[in-house]
Amino acid sequence: MEIKQLLKIYSGWVEFSQMKINAPTWLLISAGISIATALISALLSAIFIPEITLIPAAFAIAALVLTVGYPYMRKESIVENIEKNFSDALKQMADTLKAGDTYEGALREVVESEYGRLSEEMSFALRRLEDGENLESALNGLAARIDSRIVKRTITIILDSIKTGASLADILDDIADDVKDFTRLNEERKANTTMQFLFLIAAGGIIAPLIFGEINSVLSAFSRFTSDTLSKDLLPAAQQSSNFILTLIQLYIIITVLGSGTMMAFIREGKLNKSIIYIPMLLVLAFISYHLSSFVVKGMVAGAF
Repeated sequence: MEIKQLLKIYSGWVEFSQMKINAPTWLLISAGISIATALISALLSAIFIPEITLIPAAFAIAALVLTVGYPYMRKESIVENIEKNFSDALKQMADTLKAGDTYEGALREVVESEYGRLSEEMSFALRRLEDGENLESALNGLAARIDSRIVKRTITIILDSIKTGASLADILDDIADDVKDFTRLNEERKANTTMQFLFLIAAGGIIAPLIFGEINSVLSAFSRFTSDTLSKDLLPAAQQSSNFILTLIQLYIIITVLGSGTMMAFIREGKLNKSIIYIPMLLVLAFISYHLSSFVVKGMVAGAF
């Protein structure tokens, strides 16, 4: 996919999210926030953390992913809210059609009801109808704007029903029931996977980093004790080996976070792209746990000796 196409898709997310800023400007702001995060975390790390650390890189990546991904996360939140209200809107449209009103009248009923962003999106479709477009074009435009699999499939069924002359009111009733069941199943899945979700947070963001923080403390203490017995020629090589091991440990933490965040998104949301929400937050939590554990154990080791 070309850069222009990616920027067009990203601009669509920004526009749908109703952010009062254009996509290129937001990308520049995101880059600035990431660079500032890297500089601040590097400064604080130099002051409080004596050994080599990947905190500046990890925090900068987390800030970049969160800020760049914010329009997408906001768009997904809006779509989720639309899908929750969609079954009620379809039921209301079915009742309106059964009362003898037209398709346009059914859309107007939804627009005038309190369905949040769904009513707002329906108003765009209604406006296109009033401007002279046919129903198929208006509804396809609605499906393209919302970018929801449920909405797109429903629009396709509605248009096919109109073309074949089927009873649209009855079909809308059936679809409304199906959408409500689908939404209920998603909520039940989230409730049933809460323990697995919390376990991944604890394992990837707290427990594993705590263990590696303890290992870091032991290695640092061992290096400090043995440095007095090494010659000046061997000391740089020993320090380099110690830094290499610490870097590998922190890289392993990052890999663990990537895996945990991806699994959290798949279990909780059923969408791997939702991992852009969990991975940055889990990454920050993991490095805080890692260095906090390292600091505490180093204090205990120093007190013991």
